[in-house]
This record gives sequence, C-alpha cells and structure tokens, in this order.
Amino acid sequence: MSFYNFARNVCSVLFKMYFKLHVKGADNVPPSGEGIILVSNHQSNLDPVILGLGVKNRKLFFMAKQELFKVPILSPIIKKLGAFPVNRGSKDLDAIKKAEEIVNSGRILAMFPEGGRSKTGKLLRPKVGATKIAISTGKNLLPCSICYSSKRFRANVYVEYGKPVSVEKIMDSLNITNDELNSKNLKVIAEKSWEKVSEIYNLQREEI
Repeated sequence: MSFYNFARNVCSVLFKMYFKLHVKGADNVPPSGEGIILVSNHQSNLDPVILGLGVKNRKLFFMAKQELFKVPILSPIIKKLGAFPVNRGSKDLDAIKKAEEIVNSGRILAMFPEGGRSKTGKLLRPKVGATKIAISTGKNLLPCSICYSSKRFRANVYVEYGKPVSVEKIMDSLNITNDELNSKNLKVIAEKSWEKVSEIYNLQREEI
C-alpha cells in the first residue's frame, strides 16, 4: 500500500468520526490515466482532505504555499501526499510547469481558483490560473463543490463532482480565439467555467 493510500485510509476514519461526509458525482471523475484539472471552492483547511476522500481510486496533486515546505516534519509528508510548492506572491513559472506536467502525464491536478478560503461561505471570484493550465494542456476542468452545514461535531459535509467541462467549448461559445487570450478574456473564460461550481454549490446550500 502506498503512503498516499495509507494516509487516505487514516484520514477517512478520523474524518468520519467528526463529520458526516456525503459524496455525489464520483463517477464523473475520469478513469486512471486521463489528466484533468479539478477546480473546487475553498472554505476550510480540510478541503484537500475532503476532495481526496471523495476520489477513491486516484491520487490528487495540489499546489501548496512554499512556506509549508520549510517545515522539517511537514515537508516530506505533504510531498508524499502529492503537494508541490508555489510562490503565491509572484508568477511562479516552475509551479506552472510542474502543474502542466502533472496534467499532461494523465494525473489529476486539484486547484482552488478562488486563491484563498472564503470566510463567509460566499463563493469568491475565480483567478485565471486553472483556466490557463487547461488551455495550455488542452485538458478539461472537473468542477467540484464542497459545502458544510456547519463546522461543528457531526455536521454534514457535502462534496459533489460535476461533469468535465471543456474550456475549448467555452471559448467557442464566447467567440474567443487563442489569438485573443488577453487578461480580460481569460477572466471572462474563468468566470464562465466557474459557473458550474457555483451551480452545484447553490443546490447544495438549498438542500441543507
């Protein structure tokens, strides 16, 4: 058993002792060998664990702020769990290259396009990083939403994976060509792709 699967099993036991986890749409996660960019909202430090628990047969890879990799004990652990460093204060070309390599090699890159946690429960506007990687690799986005009924003991936590979204088709629907990929149009594409996450999240909130 790999370290990732071992850690996943341990987290599953611990998590289910505290929360009631409800997973929906896991069959929308593509089979092993197909690269994709999972995009999710972000409300808690537990979100990466939740996403990993929902995807049983595949490993997720995450960008994590580079400061975490300077902690002696934590650094080797998160590396084995699929995390790689990113300098969030600048345009980190090494992190972008690593992200593209992950997707192009048929693995799942998980990203939180909001760029940080929402402290109000309201979705934040997405940044363009995930969209740019989808365009450069030609891979789809996998929309996902996490919703907490509360953060208290035995609260319900809902995670739902939507159907893959083609950024190419979004660009076609917006009449945006590759030659027109300026910062303004990238934001428009990112906002359009984020609509599916928003749709899933709003339905989850209605069901709570």
